[in-house]
Amino acid sequence: MNEWKALHNRYKKQDWKDRPSLFAQTALPHFKKQGTILELGAGLGQDGRYFAEHGLDVITTDLEIENIITMRETLPAEIQQHFCAQHIDLREPLPFGDASLEGVYAHLSLHYFDKATTKQIFDEIYRVLQPGGIFAFFVNSTSDPQYNTGKKLEDDYFYIDDKPKRFFTVESAKAFARRFTPILLDNEGETYKDQAKGVHNLIRFIGKK
Repeated sequence: MNEWKALHNRYKKQDWKDRPSLFAQTALPHFKKQGTILELGAGLGQDGRYFAEHGLDVITTDLEIENIITMRETLPAEIQQHFCAQHIDLREPLPFGDASLEGVYAHLSLHYFDKATTKQIFDEIYRVLQPGGIFAFFVNSTSDPQYNTGKKLEDDYFYIDDKPKRFFTVESAKAFARRFTPILLDNEGETYKDQAKGVHNLIRFIGKK
């Protein structure tokens, strides 16, 4: 069992596993009411399901998609037709055409990479978004209790427990997303999981191409 399967199995035991994230609820009004949203690093897929339930076509992706496929099979047929799962490794180019998507969404999935790979991912997201398309992402912040722990790999990037993690500031998030026009950018993000730890300052970004 790799670390992602182990992580997903831990998530399945949480009481919030079937609820859309707080950030998904913030992001939804900014997406077009119709169109295709690419969700990157979807975990258990509850945010993608939430978007599909609101009429969006969702391509929900992760390195491990078995849990997403199983969840999709429990959905009503009218929701299933708006919701598909696809295996994607974010270290590789995205398998979508230029300007082919109305939105890209990433909840706690873009902070596992070195600086060069992170820049490449942001460039790929820009490439696949249509002009006027919305990019919404949510990442760890340097205010996290884990910041500056473990083995330092590069600035704001550490190997902690079993995986690397990058920590963002408002300024570094803006720099990585420099090709997008910000609609929302702050360090006031919350998750159900982190509320219990007293962490209330994750980085939120919603921007337009």
